[in-house]
Amino acid sequence: MPVDARCALERLRRAIDSGELDVALDGLGIDVMGAFGSATRPDGEPADLDIGARFAGRPDLLGLIDLLVATTGFDKIDVAVIEGEHPVLDAEALCGVPLYERTRGGFAEAQMAALGHRRDTARFRALDRERMAR
Repeated sequence: MPVDARCALERLRRAIDSGELDVALDGLGIDVMGAFGSATRPDGEPADLDIGARFAGRPDLLGLIDLLVATTGFDKIDVAVIEGEHPVLDAEALCGVPLYERTRGGFAEAQMAALGHRRDTARFRALDRERMAR
C-alpha cells in the first residue's frame, strides 16, 4: 500500500513519540522540528510533507532527509531549515504540529521567537510591496 503525506506524518510522529529517533535526531544536531503545510490540515490531498527544522550547529540537511524518508517510507518531503533569516517561513514552519524538541520548552521558545521576528519585520515587507507597486 503506497504511503501518502498524512500517513508519513503519522509514522514520523509515532517514531518520535516512542523515542526511536532520539539518538539520530541528537546526532544530526536537531534542536526543534515540526510539520506544517497541507499534510497537517484535514482538508484536501497533500502532495508532500513539509518539515521545519532548526539545527543546533551546522545543518546536515541530507542526513535529516535520509532519516525522514527511511522512517516514513515517503520521499516527497520538503525541509525548511529555520535559521532566523526568513521570518515568514520560520513562523509558518513553527506554527504547525510540534514533533521534536531537544530541551523541554524549546519548541515553544523557538515558535515565540519566530512569531515575534515576523511581527517585527512586517513593516519592512509592507514597504517592499509599496515600492514594487510603483
